[in-house]
Amino acid sequence: MKLAYDLRYATDHFPGIGTHARGLAEALLERPGFETITFLWDARERNTRFDLEPLRRHARARWLDVNVPAMAIGTAAATGRVLSRLPVDVFVSPFWLRPEGTPVPCVLTVHDVLPLAFPGITSWSRRWAFRWAMRRASRAAAVLTVSRFSRDEILRHTAIPAERLHVVPNGVLSFGGTPVRPAGAPEGPFALVVAANRPHKGLDTLAEAWRELGASPPLALVGAGAQASGRASLAELARDRPGVHALGQVSPGELEWLYRQATLVLVPSRYEGFGLPLLEGAARGVAVVASDIPALRETGDGVARFVPAGIPSAWAAAIHELAADPAARTRMGEAGRALIARFRFTRAAELVEALLQDLLAGVHA
Repeated sequence: MKLAYDLRYATDHFPGIGTHARGLAEALLERPGFETITFLWDARERNTRFDLEPLRRHARARWLDVNVPAMAIGTAAATGRVLSRLPVDVFVSPFWLRPEGTPVPCVLTVHDVLPLAFPGITSWSRRWAFRWAMRRASRAAAVLTVSRFSRDEILRHTAIPAERLHVVPNGVLSFGGTPVRPAGAPEGPFALVVAANRPHKGLDTLAEAWRELGASPPLALVGAGAQASGRASLAELARDRPGVHALGQVSPGELEWLYRQATLVLVPSRYEGFGLPLLEGAARGVAVVASDIPALRETGDGVARFVPAGIPSAWAAAIHELAADPAARTRMGEAGRALIARFRFTRAAELVEALLQDLLAGVHA
């Protein structure tokens, strides 16, 4: 089987999707069913997070710089023209934008339907564009998603047919490189939240929780993640709160250091399709406190301490309790390491390969 794979999402602009894109690409290269994998790439995109050279150098990889942005007006048509010229059997994208005008069967990925499930946090134009994209995605040969919860949400909010919608859970990706202590990290113990400053990520809940923890919180709070202009950042939300360190976007080595050194990893989201920071913390043996929402329960049940989303007092109580209980944190860390056996990109690649084989068998039947 000759595969085309859209690697243009493994960039700084797509935090969680980028991790998925890079991890699945690497794992697919190791699957025996692929004769070649042609990676679509745009060298103009900013990528400081992922080492792509191992993919480029792989014996079965073919590298194609398409000079087409990952997401812009005209991307779908331009990508379709590229695919129509390639000697490939099928196209896989870690994103939901379906190429136009190509006979190549297209397999897309819809991670969540946040713009439709939480319309109040996105503009009408973005919701319209997302609905348009979902209508087009409904005509893809197949659609992947990362959790049973997301599958149910997609079926509820879109016209994507159930028989073409498949759950392929995320894996955990090593950030690579040497762990590096970031500037601005506190000297003492800290809790870590890895999230962009998007409204559904719950950074406001943590800012208020640290207010409730008082002048001498048991842990400092460290925030890492891209901060978009026009939205309140953790630094702004937690202004005058003691012990809050908002680092913004950090390098892969710095993020690895933060995960390894954290006392707790916090995932206060109000909505997620999967919740990758929960897995990333658990993989490193760190106790995780997470919002009690369906996707996070699905990923981390039996491992994380679950707290009601958006209730600062409940978060403050859980943080205070776990900060004072190293034995509980050790038990949670051990359970987290065991959990990771269920979430590997090698398993995701195996599921994708089997799906593509079935898809192409049906196409050629």
